[in-house]
Amino acid sequence: MPIDTDATSRADVERYRGWIRSLSEGMNALFLLVDSSGVLVDGGAHPLLYKRICAGELLSGVPLQQVLPHLAPMLEQSLTICRHTGHPQKLNHIVDDHKGLLFLKILISRFHHNYFSIIIYDDHQERSLSLQVETLAADQRQTIALLHEMDSRYRTLFDSLSEGVIFIARDGQVLAANESAAQILRTTVSDLLHRGIHEPLRFEIVDSSEKPLPQQQWPMIITLQSGQPRQESVIGLVFPSAEAPKSIVWLAVNSRPLWRSSDSIPYAAVVSFYDITHRKQLERELFYKAFHDPLTSLPNRSVFVDRLDTAIRQARRTGDLVAVFFLDLDRFKEINDEQGHDVGDKFLQSVAQRLLASLRDGDTVARFGGDEFTILLPTIQTAEDALRVAERVLEELQRPMVINGISLTASASVGISLCPHDGNESSTLIRHADMAMYRVKAQGRNNCQFFREEINLATTRCLSRENVLSQEIAKGQLGLHYRPHVLLSTEQIVAWEAELYRPAKDDRDEELISEASLEEGLAQQLFRHLVDLACRDFQRSLARRQPSESLVVRISQRHLLGATAVISVATALEQSKLPAERLEIDVTATGSIQDPSALLEPLLQLHHLGVRLSLSSLATSSLPLEYLPNLPVSSMTLPEPLWRRSLEDRKTASLCEGLVALAERLGLSVNAAGITSHSERKIAQARGCQRGHGSLWPMVSRLPGHDS
Repeated sequence: MPIDTDATSRADVERYRGWIRSLSEGMNALFLLVDSSGVLVDGGAHPLLYKRICAGELLSGVPLQQVLPHLAPMLEQSLTICRHTGHPQKLNHIVDDHKGLLFLKILISRFHHNYFSIIIYDDHQERSLSLQVETLAADQRQTIALLHEMDSRYRTLFDSLSEGVIFIARDGQVLAANESAAQILRTTVSDLLHRGIHEPLRFEIVDSSEKPLPQQQWPMIITLQSGQPRQESVIGLVFPSAEAPKSIVWLAVNSRPLWRSSDSIPYAAVVSFYDITHRKQLERELFYKAFHDPLTSLPNRSVFVDRLDTAIRQARRTGDLVAVFFLDLDRFKEINDEQGHDVGDKFLQSVAQRLLASLRDGDTVARFGGDEFTILLPTIQTAEDALRVAERVLEELQRPMVINGISLTASASVGISLCPHDGNESSTLIRHADMAMYRVKAQGRNNCQFFREEINLATTRCLSRENVLSQEIAKGQLGLHYRPHVLLSTEQIVAWEAELYRPAKDDRDEELISEASLEEGLAQQLFRHLVDLACRDFQRSLARRQPSESLVVRISQRHLLGATAVISVATALEQSKLPAERLEIDVTATGSIQDPSALLEPLLQLHHLGVRLSLSSLATSSLPLEYLPNLPVSSMTLPEPLWRRSLEDRKTASLCEGLVALAERLGLSVNAAGITSHSERKIAQARGCQRGHGSLWPMVSRLPGHDS
């Protein structure tokens, strides 16, 4: 590794001048520091020896021929051998001068790459000084050998380091640098040694946020000026690039001061650094993934809430309004089910791009989960500003999107809340926007609506009704009604469908209760109460029931998932002693589920209990067709709207005929719901239905033949 002569000379003089002078004066020796061509860099000599070997003046830049004319040929030859082999050369030489013989011992060794030290001393001393001189000479030789060994170890270690290391003098001059430093800085060692840090650099230094870093804040400058070390300082080097706007190499930098014993400020600093560009890229990727949705690349919920909190704080100071949109796509599940998840994912990505295109700089759109998005308008003046943005969003979404060759359009229900009118906390504003969105859903979708206090009151009343229902279940205050199921051909009753009702009280009419619209926990509680009460009641009248009569209990497919419903049925059968074959569980399609195939496991578990199973046609169609042959069901029901519409629409009639034919091929009986007259009974029978129920056969509050 070539090193600049001037820089090396300064370093050598700084490091070795003191011990050269002390050793040469303390013993009868001559010390020379020369370059590879034999030109003197520095030296020192004992006056007596200096005079006896007829040396010239010890001036830097003078060749050996002028310093030691008699010894120069031998020294230059040995110097050449040392330069090529790297091995020290030990010589003995006798000089005959007018005062007697000189027994010279000479040691030539590599000092620092292209620099070599030459030590010459006289071993022929007067007897009286022999012991003293020999002892002194041995110590000096040992010291010199140790210095050379340490220097060699240092240089080997310095050159083999994978991290870059440079020594910088207080004036900014680079005293030494290793090859790793040159590679990281995209230059050469020679260039580093010729270029001080105060000279124009070939790169720009930036901080961790990619902003230009002033020179006084560079780690090595701080260390040189204050004497304080710097640990793991992160800086970036911006290199000009033809392929990209800029290329940044990120470094972790350590700098430590170098002191002389007599100085109060460091004379130099040693700076080590290593490339952490890959680590920074990984950190950025992890940071991005932690706060962005992986499908749409939009900010996620945590980022949205953080930005909303910031906007609320700013609005308190400025008096501006903050608007929060809660947006839910209409009928996205149909697109996902009909076109597949690949199209569904691309559809969501296109929606995300449409939303971004509809907003201003500074607004935020985030994916809250599934097909739900939230939008933040941090600074608006009036509610009309928010309304205009919402209308623009809805209009943008309705433009056709072509995905995999399929033209699709999107519509959405948007709820809007305003700060401070609808709340001063992020959670409140999001909740109120969500409530307003559900009001839009209930009123026909594809629209937007502001949050109103009556929405909040209606939700509160709904929660209050659920609390009342939970208390009524616990106190056993609910009763049973039974809906008869008949054979359409003979009108013979073959089953009784049990439903819970709330008895009339004060000015309130009797009310049937369904678990389909309730939240999960309360729906499971209601089903458990229904099946337990119905099994006990049916068992008490079982002796008076015909063998063909069964008990029907209905449950929503989304509430059937998991083990809770199956356990409720098993417990009710065990405690009531009702034979399992007399119980029929009718699974309806009320509510939606993410994975319809998940219904298969609880249906199989109910089948293993011995109960009969039936499905509405909607519940059947929500399952993949390949599952139908394996479903352990005995019947399916045509819902009232479907078969009634078939009376006027030929296509719907064909659909009903197809469903009935499919059921027959699978060995299922078909039921018709909602029959109100004998003419409808005959039509349903003609469509291929075997059983039916409806207002033609009214509900009863007690099973016929029930024991008192």
